Amino acid sequence: MLCVRRIPVPLPGVTPGKVDARSERWREHRKKVRAEIVDAAFAAIDRDGPQVSLREIAAEAGTAKPKIYRHFNDKADLFAAIGKRLRDMLVAAIFPTIDLATDPTREVVRRCVAEYVNLVEQHPNVLRFVLQGRFPEPAESTTRGLNEGREITVAIAGMFNNELSDLHLEPASLDLAAAACFGSASTATDWWLGADPDSPPRMPTEKFVAHLTTIMLGTIQGIADLLDIDLDPDLPLRSATPRNEPARHA
Repeated sequence: MLCVRRIPVPLPGVTPGKVDARSERWREHRKKVRAEIVDAAFAAIDRDGPQVSLREIAAEAGTAKPKIYRHFNDKADLFAAIGKRLRDMLVAAIFPTIDLATDPTREVVRRCVAEYVNLVEQHPNVLRFVLQGRFPEPAESTTRGLNEGREITVAIAGMFNNELSDLHLEPASLDLAAAACFGSASTATDWWLGADPDSPPRMPTEKFVAHLTTIMLGTIQGIADLLDIDLDPDLPLRSATPRNEPARHA
């Protein structure tokens, strides 16, 4: 029986193995428009408060609501994009300022908290918006938006784990520490800002940074105790040792 091999014939105007230029241009255009809409959302929330509507965001972007839905699947998708923007801003501010190999743990935590509080002060209404889940479908929106924030503490926990890799820490304990730190920070921020956008923060910034740093250190120290690790917050993280073993020198 004669076997005939079918050879694929390229479509007219399409070069095999190459990315469709029109699809690539559309992806880049969609990425650009999504970023512009998130910019508009920040501006509208900063100005009008966390109760801002999608119509007001669209007006700020100079477009109509239907166009937003062409670039975002739903309100929860836009909510998550706002949370991701906050996450990226915070990561860009934090990571260049810390060195876990040489900085005392206390100082690392203080700088992380200080950069976070600085971002809160720049965009208090956006933080209220994200933490309070202001869009409809609050359960899904809040979960997707806050997940972006949790990724920051997870990334920091990963850095801690890299410094302590020879101690073979339990991953679940690090995940718990990250979740506890994020929960403490988000709840404390919600309390500090208050529900009313017109009300001043409930504590001076410097005092809030100091208090939140102590809370974060307490959480980290508590996890170290659970893992039976000696952690001196005034030494670099790599100085931490399992209990009943000789201390290592930094």
